Amino acid sequence: MVSSTNFIEKTSMYNKSFFNHLFFIICLSSLFIKCDFSNQSSDFKNFAIKDTSNISKFRISDTEGNEILISRDNSSRNWMIYGTSFNANQPSVDLLMETFYRIRVKQEVPNSALNTVINRLSVRHKKVEIFTTEELPFKTWYIGSPTQDHTGTYMLLQIGKEKGNKPYVTYKPGMYGTLEVRFFTDWKAWRSPRIFDYKNPKNIHKISTTFFEIKNESYSINYQNNKVELYNFQNQKLSNFDTSQVKHYLTHFNTISYNKIIFENQKIIDSIFNSSPYISFELIDNKNLNTKVDFWRIKDENTSTGWDVEYGYIRVNDNNELLRAQYFNWEILFKPLSFFAR
Repeated sequence: MVSSTNFIEKTSMYNKSFFNHLFFIICLSSLFIKCDFSNQSSDFKNFAIKDTSNISKFRISDTEGNEILISRDNSSRNWMIYGTSFNANQPSVDLLMETFYRIRVKQEVPNSALNTVINRLSVRHKKVEIFTTEELPFKTWYIGSPTQDHTGTYMLLQIGKEKGNKPYVTYKPGMYGTLEVRFFTDWKAWRSPRIFDYKNPKNIHKISTTFFEIKNESYSINYQNNKVELYNFQNQKLSNFDTSQVKHYLTHFNTISYNKIIFENQKIIDSIFNSSPYISFELIDNKNLNTKVDFWRIKDENTSTGWDVEYGYIRVNDNNELLRAQYFNWEILFKPLSFFAR
């Protein structure tokens, strides 16, 4: 497991090392591409991947020294940010899989523009390496700038170790715009914001909801074999409650996400973490995975309640990371024990 703090530090060190050699890398990549254009005879234009289910990972890098590797975990089949414990954002993965499958060549680059496009690709491009089962990329895309009318993107294809001898204008049918913006290297943008994502509540074994200001509204729910048990804050089993409401409550632990990673002074973060949360949740699923979330309200003197009405702060699994959460997404979980009473 790699904490977010360590990951940020590693990312910073990584970028610094690339910065020191940036000029060398750009010159080398420029020379490499130009040499391949002049020496290779292969005309590659089949950019698409027919069966994206065979893709095991893909690496995105650019000529500024940024890089990210997204890989599929063999056991869970989840897409992960390589080298971390973070899931990749599934909509972003799905968007690239669709692009890998549906990309087409729109036209050849006109001879009048060929040298300009090659030179620009040499100096500035994004490199996308697509892996199946081998360590060697199955296909590699060199993605350049958009066409002037923004209906196509200049790209060069490499298959295995052999690079094509000329770029093409590519596009995705039904899409207006450039493909280049879909391929980014920022780990914060790639990281999945999901905290709770249980589409099937039957995968939940236990939930504990704690109200720190009103202790007697705290409770825990056990769920097994389609039967629910409700316990009060003193861990006493209750017999008179609305079973359907309790089961319905479990369905809300789906698509619950953080809104933003907060990069703040450590003293400020410590002061928040050392204060009492407003509410906390602890979920144990059927695979015995434990997820604990503390939620703090944010002070705002400009509101009638004295609290921010839109956002709160959260901490997941006692990590040293401050996240922002939106009430619109989270407030549905703030059900007190009395809500389930008959």
